[in-house]
Amino acid sequence: MRMNNMILAAFISSSSRSARGFLTSQSKRGVSPFTNAATRLLSSTVEPITSTSPGTRGTPSTSFDDGTSPFEITTPIYYVNDKPHIGHAYTSLACDVIARYMRLSGRDVYFLSGTDEHGQKVETTAKAKGMEPQDFCDEVSQSFRDLLKLLNISNDEFIRTTQSHHKEAVQHFWKQLVDKGAIYLGSYE
Repeated sequence: MRMNNMILAAFISSSSRSARGFLTSQSKRGVSPFTNAATRLLSSTVEPITSTSPGTRGTPSTSFDDGTSPFEITTPIYYVNDKPHIGHAYTSLACDVIARYMRLSGRDVYFLSGTDEHGQKVETTAKAKGMEPQDFCDEVSQSFRDLLKLLNISNDEFIRTTQSHHKEAVQHFWKQLVDKGAIYLGSYE
C-alpha cells in the first residue's frame, strides 16, 4: 500500500509541492525505494511528444480513430449518494492520464467529469441526513470537485445534472426523440 500511495502522489502534479513534501517525508522514514526516482520525476519538466516525421502530430490511427481528430473523454458521471472514494480517484486519474497523453501528442482534447444528482437514493440519503436534496447534492458534488483539484485532474468541464443548461439539453434531446417516434408506450413480453 505504501508504494501505491507514493505512485499516486507522483502522478498528482509535476509541480506539486504537496506531492514533493509527501515523497520527502516518506523517504526520510525509509518507506519506499522508489522515492528518489519519483522525486526526480516531480522535479523534471515534461516535454511534448514529438514525431519523427516533421510536421506530423497525433497518435497512431486505429480502426475507430484517425489519430488526429479532436479527442473526447469523460469520467463516469459520479452518483452523489455519498462522498468520493478510491474508485472515483482511480477512474479520474485513468482518464486524466489518457487526456494528458493525447494533449502532449498534439490532439485537441475535451475532458469532462461531473455528478449525477437525480434519483430516489439521493433523496432518501439527504432526508436521512436531515438535509434538503439540493443542499445535499451541492455538498457532495463539491467534494467531487475537491477530489479533482487535489489530484490535479485536468478536466475541461465539470457538469452537474441539476444545472439548467444540462436540463435544457436533455429536454431538447427527449423532445426530438418523441417527435421522431423513438419514444412510445408499448408492452413487452
